[in-house]
Amino acid sequence: MNVYESCPTFVSPHFTLRLVRMEDAPGLLKVYSCRQAQHYFNCDNCHSDFRYSTLQEMEACIRMWLWSYEQRHFVRWTILCDQKPVGTVEMFRRDDGKDGQGEGVLRLDLISSFEFSNDIDEILRTILPAMHELFGCARILTKAMRFMEQRRVALVLHGFMPCKEPLIGENGVEYGEYWSRRYNPR
Repeated sequence: MNVYESCPTFVSPHFTLRLVRMEDAPGLLKVYSCRQAQHYFNCDNCHSDFRYSTLQEMEACIRMWLWSYEQRHFVRWTILCDQKPVGTVEMFRRDDGKDGQGEGVLRLDLISSFEFSNDIDEILRTILPAMHELFGCARILTKAMRFMEQRRVALVLHGFMPCKEPLIGENGVEYGEYWSRRYNPR
């Protein structure tokens, strides 16, 4: 399956993850304007800090996400709980993997009321099995800073370990506090 030709929807007991839509803007504005949540957003190597205060800013961001999907740069899924947006997941592949097999980068943005290990665990359990295959990568990287204790607990449950070396962005900048998970086909 080519994720850029047919984007899958993922469903778990509490969450549905599907390709972001313009209609998500009002709900996602609550996520991206949440001051507590903003500390958790990963904007490494991005053109924005994802801190929005108006619907117009959120709509412009979603237009950029959809354009990026059409250009096959990355996929951004909206995370819905009870049909309301509570966050997003972004995934893309970079070919900079040290083992020559490529690596995926996963970004997880949640409103602060869902930044708990049990919610993050359920989201990861729902999407991770497909991510390695959809993006053809041997490992997945995600950022989890020291203060993100709940997120780090969930990452450990899914086989993530702290990276020893920083991630190098396309701009040559080093980014730290990434965690890595290798693909383990069963």
